[in-house]
Amino acid sequence: MLTQQMLQQKKLLLCWAVIQFSLLLLLQQAFAGWVIAIFALLLLYRLLSVFQAKAPVSLKLVNLLAGIIAITFFLQLRQAGVLHFMLQILLLAATARLLALRHLYEARQLVWVHYFLIACCFILHQDMLIALLIFLVFAANLYSHYRLFSPSVHQVNWPQTGRSLLIILPLWLVMFLLFPRLPPFWQIPNANIASTGLSDTLDPGSIEQLVQDDSLAFRVEFDGALPPRQQLYWRARLYEDFDGRRWQVTTLRQNANRQRAANDAAASKDSSLSYRIIAEASQQTGLFALATPVTSSSNVFISPGGLLSSSKPVSQRLSYQVSGSLIPVMLVSEQEQLLNLRTAPGNPQTRQFAYQLKQQYPQNHALVQALAEHFRQQAFYYSLTPPPLGSNSIDAFLFDSRTGFCSHYASASAVILRHAGIAARVVGGYQGGNWHPQQGYLAVRQREAHAWVEYLDNGVWQPFDPTAAVAPERILNSLDSALPEDQRALLDPGWRQLALLQNVRQQLMHLDYYWSVWVLGFNENSQQQLWRNLYRHLPAIAYAVAALFSIIIVVLLYYRLTRSSTDNTPEATKQLYRYLGKVLASKPPSLSVSAFLLQYASHYPAHNVCLKQLIALYELALYKEDVVALKQLKQYLQCHKAELGRLRRAIKNT
Repeated sequence: MLTQQMLQQKKLLLCWAVIQFSLLLLLQQAFAGWVIAIFALLLLYRLLSVFQAKAPVSLKLVNLLAGIIAITFFLQLRQAGVLHFMLQILLLAATARLLALRHLYEARQLVWVHYFLIACCFILHQDMLIALLIFLVFAANLYSHYRLFSPSVHQVNWPQTGRSLLIILPLWLVMFLLFPRLPPFWQIPNANIASTGLSDTLDPGSIEQLVQDDSLAFRVEFDGALPPRQQLYWRARLYEDFDGRRWQVTTLRQNANRQRAANDAAASKDSSLSYRIIAEASQQTGLFALATPVTSSSNVFISPGGLLSSSKPVSQRLSYQVSGSLIPVMLVSEQEQLLNLRTAPGNPQTRQFAYQLKQQYPQNHALVQALAEHFRQQAFYYSLTPPPLGSNSIDAFLFDSRTGFCSHYASASAVILRHAGIAARVVGGYQGGNWHPQQGYLAVRQREAHAWVEYLDNGVWQPFDPTAAVAPERILNSLDSALPEDQRALLDPGWRQLALLQNVRQQLMHLDYYWSVWVLGFNENSQQQLWRNLYRHLPAIAYAVAALFSIIIVVLLYYRLTRSSTDNTPEATKQLYRYLGKVLASKPPSLSVSAFLLQYASHYPAHNVCLKQLIALYELALYKEDVVALKQLKQYLQCHKAELGRLRRAIKNT
């Protein structure tokens, strides 16, 4: 018996170590590299000690070690943030308990700490596949919890477990749909978190690096028809400060007060559109919108310049609704115009070229068209691997290399327009996307990152994309079609080119989209709409529920009547099974009811008198058909209901 108990303890220790390794992987983005290394070493040591049958670490040593590590975590609190610090402390508590665990009864707190850590994984992850992994870890911890309290020889009762699930799952679904949606009690820390997507700085090479990332940026579901691809310019950043080489988001715009809505009159009836975006976690506040957003959902702000932003960094998938117009953005103020007329020293050839264009084409629109024609007719090339540029980067690009990516063309065009006296700025965002008609959404990946220009004409920021003049395939089709074959390999490694893997990846993306819409996207607005629909159809629902209950009652009555008419079981036996049915369910066919209960009377002395009295009354009522004994049996069972309940629990826990 001792050997079997030791074997069970070893299995549970291995299970808990695997659970903690899984939690370390799931929570790794909340930990620095040295923190992950500490936990990994501690868990590896515990695994080796289990395999080698070594004694656990002494409690004093574990407490000393945990105290030193906790102090180290506390000293890094400012960098890690409060939430990540709490996750570190929780995992440290679980690991320390596992290191010092000697007896299984000491593991009760360990199992509950695991539950807290598993729940915390949903703070950092919302992907469907990661959610499945989290549920697997939860199932493993639940199984270890069961094994911790069940007898070593007892097997899982799968039929009973299935019946419990049939009861729990509908209750869970009702709670998910109808329970009030509470706001989160946490805030993801902002410090030292890696971000994805466009940054506040744009220089030659930044977009080229981003487009080699094939991960999702956001997905869009339109309420109406999909706009033409050449209108799918998703604005995310405005780069207005130029130092001669790189562009930056001006501090004036970074510190601008957010406002709740733009000018409703700006959206004409013919060009208005409405769409919902599911943005991936980027750890940034900037979001995405087409042209001029007019209204947005409550979790998103419309800032000056027609940009969308969140009140805090997007650390989880964010779903928001936007309605707006495809007409260009209006000028905000005279200060904005002056800001976008500033020029930087250097690039003398570009300055001279701009003066020449201004003399030939005094009208803003005509000058922009001439610039597009210049890019179209001259030997300019679109490339993912442009040559490096010198100090006068614009001159080197326009008059020497003539090879670049979208950021090169947008930067050069904005500088030319500013030198020509036209207010201009570079816009960073995404262009295009992959439309999935059956699923009804547009998937925009990081590789669709793009840069273009907006220039001021009659108080309106008109869009101008010089890339469309050099490589129109990029705008009308995709990035792949605009690049030579040798550069497409940079976008898709060899294994991604396999058709089977691409198909599997796409199907998983579709499933993940439905997960985002139906589960993650079920917010308080969706719930309020559900409540309104239920209230509207309340009479029909009440009639349906009443009809269903009536059918169930009729079926049960019919079953009871037919069973009673064909049931030849003696009344005394029925009474015993009514109170001791679960106990008598394990009775072997070879034993009588009296003999079976007599065995329990000898095994449980505390219930000996009660069981023997029951047996005596039962035999009188059954074999002698004594009506008085049957009545006394019913009364005795009713009076000793509590004691019989204690007997059932004692037998169950044995």
